[in-house]
Amino acid sequence: MPLQILENVILAPYTTFQVGGPARWFCAPASRGEFAEARAFAEKHGVPTFILGKGSNLVVSDAGHPGLVVYTGAFNGVSWEGARATAQCGALLWDVVGQSVERGLRGMQNLAGIPGTLGGGTYINAGAFDQELKDVVTEVTSMRRDGSLAVRTGEECRFGYRRSLFCDAREWILETKMELRPGDPSPEARAMLRAEMEAIVARRVARQPLHLPNAGSMFKRPPGNYAGALIEAAGLKGFAMGRAGISDKHANFTVNLGGATAQEIWDLTSEVILRVRAHSGITLEREPIFVGDFLPWPRP
Repeated sequence: MPLQILENVILAPYTTFQVGGPARWFCAPASRGEFAEARAFAEKHGVPTFILGKGSNLVVSDAGHPGLVVYTGAFNGVSWEGARATAQCGALLWDVVGQSVERGLRGMQNLAGIPGTLGGGTYINAGAFDQELKDVVTEVTSMRRDGSLAVRTGEECRFGYRRSLFCDAREWILETKMELRPGDPSPEARAMLRAEMEAIVARRVARQPLHLPNAGSMFKRPPGNYAGALIEAAGLKGFAMGRAGISDKHANFTVNLGGATAQEIWDLTSEVILRVRAHSGITLEREPIFVGDFLPWPRP
């Protein structure tokens, strides 16, 4: 069966912010061959593409995406060989972390609770609490525009703070290989590792507004400072514009207060950038990917 390509699929349900208009075309490949079909379709029709995982670090404009959105949710296998894991791009990072902990393996336990996929996490070098994916990634397989595959070592992926080579390359991440550190195999040691992971999750729940739709941290950490502290110092904790707001629980979380539009999120975060710059002289940089067209702020 050829890859099914749908038209005018609303993207809001596929994002954790629950905003976003339609994708002109939409597909969910479940094999390398189907990813190659998707690339061939995009090249044939000359349309832009966007890879969509869990949608957790993403804001899609109200107008949607004019090209092909490739949803990775059906390509989610994970296999283990000792301390080594191979994860397809649609595998949930949370699941892989849990599997590693159940095997008594160290190196990812602090990433527990990040609501993204391995493909998206590899793309941005996801990290939390002094751990990053780059610490365990050994190899990444991606697909070029012509459907051919590229295989790179972790070092060749040029991982940095919320960046990788793939942020600039027009390639699709298909598979990530990782190697973790074997720990003490005793039941007691595994229980302690599981407790570490659960403590990280509890810390997230206590500090983050997980009861409201959001895209995780809205702004990257500026050198020598914290975005949340700068936003709070500018008097913006709890600030809202329309139905988008700054969390009163954690100032670096922009939240959907109910029925927000993507444009309202853009306007609010633009205003935050302006006010923080006026207050501290520091220009914040958004961390989530904003896809599509947004009106400028401030508007005449």
